[in-house]
Amino acid sequence: MGPGKAWAWALLSALLWGCGLALQGGMLYPRESASRERKELDGLWSFRADFSDNRRQGFEQQWYRTPLRESGPTLDMPVPSSFNDVGQDGQLRSFVGWVWYEREVTLPQRWTQDLDTRVVLRIGSAHYYAIVWVNGVHVAEHEGGHLPFEVDISKLVQSGPLSSCRITIAVNNTLTPYTLPPGTILYKTDTSKYPKGYFVQNTNFDFFNYAGLHRPVLLYTTPTVYIDDITVTTHVDQNAGLVNYQIFVQGSEHFQLQVSLLDEEGKVVAQGLGSRGQLQVPSAHLWWPYLMHEHPAYLYSLEVRLMAQTAAQSVSDFYTLPVGIRTVAVTESQFLINGKPFYFHGVNKHEDADAPYVDVICVNSYYSWYHDYGHLEVIQLQLATQFENWYRTYQKPIIQSEYGAGVISGFHQDPPLMFSEEYQQGLLEQYHLVLDQKRKEYVVGELIWNFADFMTDQSPLRVIGNKKGIFSRQRQPKSAAFLLRQRYWKLANETRYHRSAVKSQCVGKSPFTF
Repeated sequence: MGPGKAWAWALLSALLWGCGLALQGGMLYPRESASRERKELDGLWSFRADFSDNRRQGFEQQWYRTPLRESGPTLDMPVPSSFNDVGQDGQLRSFVGWVWYEREVTLPQRWTQDLDTRVVLRIGSAHYYAIVWVNGVHVAEHEGGHLPFEVDISKLVQSGPLSSCRITIAVNNTLTPYTLPPGTILYKTDTSKYPKGYFVQNTNFDFFNYAGLHRPVLLYTTPTVYIDDITVTTHVDQNAGLVNYQIFVQGSEHFQLQVSLLDEEGKVVAQGLGSRGQLQVPSAHLWWPYLMHEHPAYLYSLEVRLMAQTAAQSVSDFYTLPVGIRTVAVTESQFLINGKPFYFHGVNKHEDADAPYVDVICVNSYYSWYHDYGHLEVIQLQLATQFENWYRTYQKPIIQSEYGAGVISGFHQDPPLMFSEEYQQGLLEQYHLVLDQKRKEYVVGELIWNFADFMTDQSPLRVIGNKKGIFSRQRQPKSAAFLLRQRYWKLANETRYHRSAVKSQCVGKSPFTF
């Protein structure tokens, strides 16, 4: 590329940067309606890892300018997936740096010609840092591999005769002390042991640094005046459900909003007007967890209709949000759903927080695994002491958010030894004896670590990953899976709805039966 062309391209890119608008408002999940369409982009994308020494060749050669295949060989890569967990290329599995994805998309004619239509690109997850181009124009950047991000690309796809667009996404999986999860890059400078420029990604967490486009990528449309966000909270007053809503609109300050709440049969049970209000539902069907009611997980549909007038024409937008009516409360010793004690159980998902500022304390412990190896007999005393110390200090309900032991499928030892199926089962049984005692007091849940074996970085401490799953990585059950299935049904049956034995529980001022 000559200097004149390079200067012209740089100027054009700067001018077009404003054509891709990173969205700052709400982020309603894309749903089709009478005013909205969506186009899934899951499937095979063109893919290339940048194996250059500085990992910058893609930027230096501007791979985003032209189709990726024109700058070198590409692979077919499924999206969503982890690029370092697909195929048998060991170099790609351990790759750290920039990888490039590309997909050419044919757009419906109405998307490219109707200037009253917004076209939005949504990326569900890109681990860890992502840069996005559309038709070679830089439109967005995003840091963090766990949340979606969006960009309005209307002006780019409506600016000419093209009926397609080329989406390019560069993703970097490098971890630093400032990323989540954190990591460091360690350069090996001893050239008698390592090639020149050799480096590795160091991590201190116990899971593999999966990377790539991890969740769906899609395009969707809205009118230029549109429902941007909906906030809903619910309460119960005697036998009436209260649905408080607040609706945010973008594109105009002059609009009307109609709100309807429909039950599961499609019957309108409440209506409202305006961007904020409260809907009252007589004899509301409450949302209940599975087995706590004869009709669990009951959902209403909140239908929002927007009507606005632009300079060119009248505009309508429609969005439907599923809504469950329930109450949640926490006491010193219980977690209540609709006024009834609820006990968490299953596989765990947790976040760290400071205990004084939370309503429920989550505790991880691995007695007789990471210390006191092989001594199952000390678990009951140590676990009981753990609970008593936490509760004495904070007077808040407690969830055992991690516990477990590693086991290699098919290994058996009697008496139980570490890494055998019998040891994992015996360890869980010791935990359960204490949990059954303490859940009568202030323990409100137990979450096993982990659902299934999972990959980690290679080390002498891990034999092809972490083996604490109750299922193998191929989802085959270990002995502990049958133990937990029996236990979880027992726990569920303690609060299960029984038509023949109706009990009453007060929610607010009124009894609810189940």
